[in-house]
Amino acid sequence: MRSPASGCSAIHCAVPGPDSTAAAIGNTDVMVVSSPYLIGLLEEVSHRAIRDFYEPGEASVGTRIDVSHVAPAFPGREVVAHAKLETVEGRRLRFSVSAHQDGRSIMHGVHERAVVRLENFLATDPGAPPKHASPGSIEFFFDYHSPWCYFAALRLGAVAARLGREIVWKPMHLARLIERIDGRRPLEANAAFVHWFKSDMQDWAEALGIELRYHPDFPLRPARALRATVYAAQQGQAEGFVLGVMRAYWSESKDISDAHQLADIGAAVGLDGSAVLASIDDPTCKSAIEANTQEAQDRGVFGAPSFFCEGKLFWGNDRLGQLEEYAQRSRHDHPPGG
Repeated sequence: MRSPASGCSAIHCAVPGPDSTAAAIGNTDVMVVSSPYLIGLLEEVSHRAIRDFYEPGEASVGTRIDVSHVAPAFPGREVVAHAKLETVEGRRLRFSVSAHQDGRSIMHGVHERAVVRLENFLATDPGAPPKHASPGSIEFFFDYHSPWCYFAALRLGAVAARLGREIVWKPMHLARLIERIDGRRPLEANAAFVHWFKSDMQDWAEALGIELRYHPDFPLRPARALRATVYAAQQGQAEGFVLGVMRAYWSESKDISDAHQLADIGAAVGLDGSAVLASIDDPTCKSAIEANTQEAQDRGVFGAPSFFCEGKLFWGNDRLGQLEEYAQRSRHDHPPGG
């Protein structure tokens, strides 16, 4: 979105009819213009104030409205709605809004909108079937909560490059998935397994040349980082951002639940820091994480990291070698055009 200037405004006029009254929506005999109708006018005029700033494929959606309905408006007489853009924070826009009839104040307050990419926004419809990646892609379901996802993220780019395949980054809420399916909780296993598990992690970290340590406040809440990852992926910077967040959490003991830490990580890989901040509260990013988590459950994922290649599930960082071998066999058995 091209940056709109604070203070830009719009006016929208409409004449409400009988179907716009409170009576028409069930409040018997109350022949005044309903609150939902007036709120719709305020949303419309706010959209009109910024519509010339959208890039192709963009739109805005309402995320919050806080208004006072201070006087009745009557059907058959013009209502004038006004919106003024007060603040811009990345993709989040805040307006002061008001509606008048015959010079009287009818409704006033504030309205917030979020700029969205329609393709991504509409893809989060929970009633729509999940859209799987193309057969040539490697789908990577992950969460920052798992150090094994850190190892996998470090290795997956090279695997995909050797195979000539795209990575589809699918951040999900691992704890929510495990709760829903009553899945594995390795750190709650017997003491001998936990001791081996942590030793194996350090062996992998040493082999990859990184320092690995549990954050002093482990586990940190990953929700903000996951939402910001949706934005990073939209901008084509998923790999750099994911590795930056993983490194901050698992090697540098930084607080990845801190929005400004995430903005700094984003800026370091070429993202707009203010847009990273805005994505944390963007309803489309929240919906995308829930959609990924539900898709993982529907497709039989039971932990992270998990990968799909040619529709086949591979679980665990140590299965990347098997994934690569499978993809190579698949290419040999089904050559392009064969």
